[in-house]
Amino acid sequence: MNWYNKAIVYQIYPKSFQDTNDDGIGDLKGIIKHLNYIKDMGFNTIWLNPIFVSPQIDNGYDVSNYFAIDPVLGNMDDFSKLMAKAHQLNLHIILDLPINHTSDQHPWFKDAINNKNSIFKDYYIWHDQVNGHEPNNWGSFFGGSVWEKSPQNSKEYYFHLFDKRMPDLNWKNPEVQKSMADIAKFWLEKGVDGFRLDAFIHIAKANLDQNSLLTGADFPIDDTFYAKLPAVKDYLASFIKEIKAVKPDAFIFGEASSAKVRDAAEYTRPDGNCCDVVVNSDNYGEVYDDSNPDIPKFFQPRKLSLDVLKETYVTWESVLADISLPTLTWGNHDISRVLDRLNLPIQTNQITKLLAMLLFLQRGVPVIYYGEEIGMHGLKYKQVSDFTDQRAIDLIRQLRSKSMPDSQILQLLNDQDEMTARGPMQWDSSKYRGFSKVKPWNWALTDATNVDQEMQQPESIMAFYRELLQLKKHACFTVGNYQLLITNPKIYAYLRMTASKQGLVVANFSDQKQIFDLPKAKWQKVLANDGVKITASTIELSPWGCCALESKR
Repeated sequence: MNWYNKAIVYQIYPKSFQDTNDDGIGDLKGIIKHLNYIKDMGFNTIWLNPIFVSPQIDNGYDVSNYFAIDPVLGNMDDFSKLMAKAHQLNLHIILDLPINHTSDQHPWFKDAINNKNSIFKDYYIWHDQVNGHEPNNWGSFFGGSVWEKSPQNSKEYYFHLFDKRMPDLNWKNPEVQKSMADIAKFWLEKGVDGFRLDAFIHIAKANLDQNSLLTGADFPIDDTFYAKLPAVKDYLASFIKEIKAVKPDAFIFGEASSAKVRDAAEYTRPDGNCCDVVVNSDNYGEVYDDSNPDIPKFFQPRKLSLDVLKETYVTWESVLADISLPTLTWGNHDISRVLDRLNLPIQTNQITKLLAMLLFLQRGVPVIYYGEEIGMHGLKYKQVSDFTDQRAIDLIRQLRSKSMPDSQILQLLNDQDEMTARGPMQWDSSKYRGFSKVKPWNWALTDATNVDQEMQQPESIMAFYRELLQLKKHACFTVGNYQLLITNPKIYAYLRMTASKQGLVVANFSDQKQIFDLPKAKWQKVLANDGVKITASTIELSPWGCCALESKR
């Protein structure tokens, strides 16, 4: 078993974690400052969102120099100190590595458009115009066409699946494959322990002369042509083989946003130079309110369905059982925070603790977004004009054209937009929550939750997370088999079993008391939220009560 099979991952959005030079933007020194906090909480792995030089069109995912730290975050000396102290504390560091595209400010792309004989022209995807228009009707994830005219040739287009300032790389070109592997090797030599491969499922494209048959938009988003194509696995295998040759235990964590469970199985097969785990964007047990077709799915009100969550995880567990570990997460930087997004029946510490226990003790790798361990909510903006990300701008324009009032649009954005989840980490109760002495780069109304406050409260969410993550390290909750138990619809219960020990988790997702009949064993409670009563044969769970137990086998 490699170290990453026991990883408990803490995701840090560097710009929003801790500002140490009072420019309103988080930095590497801020992360160094809190490594002991991360260790003490029980995490053993840190995933950093992109830290490379970038124009910040897409918050660092548009890279203009893969071999240097963005000056706003620090420098290579800061990074070396971060790695040294993290490893001293037995913390692993994985870097977010965008491999589908670069910035249009990257030297490869600048040379490609400025030099007609550039060797870097074939690093990107180009096509001549067709009948005076775009080569096909494929839609970009950021709106409009995936094609943008070349700055130097109005009859030629380049391909961009995301923003037009983020041209896609041509992975058909062996030199691109080699260059991206060289980038990974550079950072392995700096001591990093692995990579999150951003948007890797998009690195292969279909025949560029094909058009989508979807209707309803001039440029429909149709991932038939640019997601999960067979060549992805070939490119991935070559790339990962190069990484593993340098560092056999490098952790390869793939972001496969639209992947289904059988896709995940193929991308994590242990016999094919694949990812070690993958994460997708639809494993949250959500059901959507689609009563208003004018609202795109991403922004639709939603709620948590225990039935959907059960079906999701028993399916992923069953398919991946002999292949890899599922990824256990309530969210990340690309989606609003779980306590805002899921329209929970109540907002109390009780249900926040329940969500954590229910999910993270299952078989899999927990990935916990910064601030989640203290029950942090997202930012609440005062007006729709405060939202400046492209997805929000598109929504505002679309819904205003349908005469939806700004107040309703604002509610949708505050509940669902990703920028609300990128607010500053709340360390104390000062004006800017201990993140900075000046106004943070991303700032709006926050709640009062903060680390200093919760450190003083033995029943806080933070205290519960600390105990929960220590419990996750017990063998039965790390390597044990998994069995979802058949229960009434209000209860989520499962067993985790090794040869010598077993664990049991029971959660009551309702506002009524529930009784659960215990499997026969000498059970001992190891962690619970409030109001759980245990007898030799039953557990009485108060509303939103949860409990973890262990016994010998």
